[in-house]
Amino acid sequence: MSEAAHPSGLALSVVIPTFDEEDVVADCLDRLVAQIDQIADIVVVDNNSRDKTADIVATYVDRYPQVRMITESRQGLVFARNAGLDAATGDAIARIDSDTLVGPTWARDILDFLEADTDHEWAALCGRGEAYGLPYGDAMAGVKRRLRFVPFTSRPDASAADVRPVMVLYGSNMVLRRSTWLAVRDAVSMRRDIFEDVDTGLCVGEIGGRNAFLPHLGVGVSPRRMETGVFSFVRYMSFLPRTLFLHRRYALGVGAWILYIPWVTAVHVARLLLIRSWDPEARGFSARNLLRRRVDRVVP
Repeated sequence: MSEAAHPSGLALSVVIPTFDEEDVVADCLDRLVAQIDQIADIVVVDNNSRDKTADIVATYVDRYPQVRMITESRQGLVFARNAGLDAATGDAIARIDSDTLVGPTWARDILDFLEADTDHEWAALCGRGEAYGLPYGDAMAGVKRRLRFVPFTSRPDASAADVRPVMVLYGSNMVLRRSTWLAVRDAVSMRRDIFEDVDTGLCVGEIGGRNAFLPHLGVGVSPRRMETGVFSFVRYMSFLPRTLFLHRRYALGVGAWILYIPWVTAVHVARLLLIRSWDPEARGFSARNLLRRRVDRVVP
């Protein structure tokens, strides 16, 4: 573990739950170890992976003393998350996914923000996530540039004025102060049929803490969830109202069922037609590709 990850003395830990992530975990770790001087420790939690995930992570453990791998035998993201957050040593603990690609100044930006928050106004924070590897990605990248947001990077003109409070957190790019995690540790739900990041953010609010959203703190995320079938997608999105109902946010939960889920499902159907008709070898769209057999991503 590094002795001084930041001039302020703040130490940042990064927790990465993993389950069968051999295709993406190396890219995730490569971006983190490139800024290891800003990170006290990286805790990878192997949650019963059946592929080469553990073998790949082991190569990083051998090369970097800041990288550790622990195991969690209870299957489920919530169990792996808790094991990682409990094992982390930093004053601040980031929780990302195995397919998250952080920007080159991601760790420093988090530490700079927390150092500036001398009054501890913010108990937790999160940033944006932008899907990479989509067939229409080049066109969307142009739109993002015009909107002055580029995935995986921070805006050079970002300031504290950009920060705004949010009710929930975004699991692919979120940070909890250690004190915050200890305060909500026994309150977070261990159910696997809810959005654990939404649940965590609501728990932070229920103890009187505030969640900050940093629009300049962007990361890349895999579009794997976008590639799932409509039934699986709707089932997955039903976790949102269920999480809101769990926290007695009944009006929001009903609104999510009636308004948000139908809207986001319609967007998903249109997006799915584009994704599944894309031929990566021919670099074009073909209706024949819609007939290919697909395997939906499981809930970790």
